[in-house]
Amino acid sequence: MNRTVTYNRLLAVALNIVWLPASVAWAEEASSASDNARLEAVQVTTATKTERRLDEVPVQTTVVSRKEIEKFHAQNLAEALKYVPGIQLKPILGKNGKGVWMQGFDPERVLILVDGNPVSPSTGSTVDVTQVAIGDVERIEIIKGATSALYGTSAMGGVVNVITRSPTSDLHFSADVSGGNWGDESERHNPVAKKKGNFEVSTKQDNWYGQLVADLNLSDGYQAIKDNDAVQGWYGHKNTYSGKFQYEFDNDLKVTLMPRYYDEDAATKISSGSVQRDLTETKFLSGVVEQKLDNDWQWKVRAMWEGYENEAQKTIHRKTDSSHSEVAAQLDIPLAGVHFVSVGAELKRDTMDVKNLTADTQEVDNEHRDSTQMFAQDSWFVTPNLEILPGVRLDNDSGYGTHVSPMLNAMYSRQDWLPGRVNIRAGVGNGYRTPNLKELYYVFDQSAHYYMVMGNEDLKPEESISYQLGLEWAFSNQGSIEVSAFHNDITNLIDTAFTGQMVGPVAVYQYQNIDRAMTQGGEVVFRSALGSYFHLVASYYYVNARDEETKKRLVNRPEHEVKVGLDTYVTNDATFTVQMNYQSDEYVDTSNDTTSPGYTTWDMILNYDIDKSWQTYVGVNNLTDEQTDFSGTDLRPEEGRYYYLGLRYQYTK
Repeated sequence: MNRTVTYNRLLAVALNIVWLPASVAWAEEASSASDNARLEAVQVTTATKTERRLDEVPVQTTVVSRKEIEKFHAQNLAEALKYVPGIQLKPILGKNGKGVWMQGFDPERVLILVDGNPVSPSTGSTVDVTQVAIGDVERIEIIKGATSALYGTSAMGGVVNVITRSPTSDLHFSADVSGGNWGDESERHNPVAKKKGNFEVSTKQDNWYGQLVADLNLSDGYQAIKDNDAVQGWYGHKNTYSGKFQYEFDNDLKVTLMPRYYDEDAATKISSGSVQRDLTETKFLSGVVEQKLDNDWQWKVRAMWEGYENEAQKTIHRKTDSSHSEVAAQLDIPLAGVHFVSVGAELKRDTMDVKNLTADTQEVDNEHRDSTQMFAQDSWFVTPNLEILPGVRLDNDSGYGTHVSPMLNAMYSRQDWLPGRVNIRAGVGNGYRTPNLKELYYVFDQSAHYYMVMGNEDLKPEESISYQLGLEWAFSNQGSIEVSAFHNDITNLIDTAFTGQMVGPVAVYQYQNIDRAMTQGGEVVFRSALGSYFHLVASYYYVNARDEETKKRLVNRPEHEVKVGLDTYVTNDATFTVQMNYQSDEYVDTSNDTTSPGYTTWDMILNYDIDKSWQTYVGVNNLTDEQTDFSGTDLRPEEGRYYYLGLRYQYTK
């Protein structure tokens, strides 16, 4: 990996030049009350792997729309998911990043997709969602609970699918730049300690389109503890470059190519003489060939490859090379007017190679895993009000043999019980997950924090039975109430446990199977316009996760969470948004003796339309400055209060 001082300086100068006009403005793109309307006509694909209207999908699906992404000017997946009910974002141990937790499952059991393609885990098993840029995203679709019948391993907790947009005009250009700081915690009181930029150019012609996107993130870090030279916040850059190109033939045959490149050089200073640094490159290429036939049959063939390379310069210097590749095919067949059958197959291969450059040893020597997977499902409209969705998936893994995962979902809808529409959804599914290469072989060395985690080649696959039940009442095009409950029974849950071994002051942990575990809970979400000037989204989430053998609660799972967001339409051109997130305390040790305190954060943003092309915005995150004490057992937010300004320009011809 080549990193040069010249490259970083040029990038910083370029972003500063583009960002400077934003320093004289202070608000973003406004939304009208109608923009926050519940969009029944939104098309979603993740729940059934076919395009369906959101309000007609039998599997409960949450959508983060483009309007919501732009309202908070999110530039990565973590920022876009921050306010979604029932989703928790937690730091990844040993890395500057965050993972997604759902229904009591950690990030290693939540599948992250971009246009249906899996994202490579940044630490061998956990996807860092701060690395997933969303500058070109149309929407984000979220399914909670086991979906193995459609998505296989890694989806026990749920699926997050990022859907990118396709060009629709002859020429489109947009630029969104922002900068801010953490007040007194910013390095050298830098007024622009963090800079972000998203740039997009696209075109659509008669039978083809093309799109190029660049997401740039530069940071000087922040210093929360002033008694030494340590810098708690990462400094460096995290940049993503992506493209999307499609050609459509006269017979409705479409060919799409999607390249993506991620480049990271991020470091934290532990002390004046100790710096931990991550150098990461991810190269990705996906191709899709699809066609809709005259008899309404549809077929699709998809292929992808992603290579991940990381140099972790910490107490021990390691280099990790891993890759994921897969080929998939799907055929959709409408039958008799009441059935829509989908069948498909996937071939997957994962590889990992890890070198300890400090000791000049090979820790993981080109290990690999292969799997063949097939799935089938039938969307059966039993009556105009009742749809049943049975499905099954067969997994054949090179290390663990064959497993069959069935799934059954159903939805009953009425529009005559109450004003609007009532949907009742129920589902049961078998979650299945084989140990990944990291859990089997990797040495996760965090000696600087006095622990390390060893792989375990004797691990067994995990299984779960997931039960989901939900009631949704859409009482108007701008209001709805959703109540849902879930229960997951898990066998052979993979978690870390202390081995009793010490290497000097370093405690040695190892991945082990927990015989039986359980997560259960529920969620209530209320959305409504409050007159002509306000729109409210409020949610409450509860989870009880425990080890069924010891009856102890599983760590890092807060029991209660409340999220409230209020949009105020100050004028036709200005919108003021307040977002409150609360979570209760959580256990940080398996014996349930130590807890991390609960906390509340407040975010505010003011968006203003200057004209049709220009928008400006100003905001503050974590207004009350809730922050961890960096003791290792305090899991409150690592970032303190953060102020920012931004400017957005778009041109469409």
